[in-house]
Amino acid sequence: MKDFLALCVTRFEALEQELNQLDAATGDGDHGATILKGLRAAAAFDDAPEKAFRKAAGGASGSLFAQIIAALDRAADGAPLGAALSQAADRIAMLGQAKPGDKTMLDALIPAAAATTLDAAAQAAAKGRDATRDMPAKRGRAKYVEGAGVGHIDAGATSVAALLAIFAEWRRM
Repeated sequence: MKDFLALCVTRFEALEQELNQLDAATGDGDHGATILKGLRAAAAFDDAPEKAFRKAAGGASGSLFAQIIAALDRAADGAPLGAALSQAADRIAMLGQAKPGDKTMLDALIPAAAATTLDAAAQAAAKGRDATRDMPAKRGRAKYVEGAGVGHIDAGATSVAALLAIFAEWRRM
């Protein structure tokens, strides 16, 4: 898992500005920096990477994305990916009071959890991410911007899709 998180740090360093720009259209513009801060902390610790992520990232993103880090950690240890992602999605839905179609990270995570293979999960997450472009936001800061963010892809869904694509690549290494 440590080498997966190190790979995530490298990839999210390249994605940071794009994620910040996506977030600036519908939020406060710091999503990429926040996720990268959490990933760097998670990669630096041997135990409980989700706790290190949550503490370093802070705020809502820290708590929500820590659920995904924990799910991927369980999957890396042999747990079925779909079950781990479903559990993360349930916790995120509860913590964030969100549901599919609200233009959140769940729009990428829930389809990924239903996929039968790791590559299919990454593809489903990407498709879910892309679908957020046409959704009006019903949760978070995006619901307050003009048009409720329609026309913009959700930064959180983009991060979920990237994490799953990196995880699939890492598992093939």
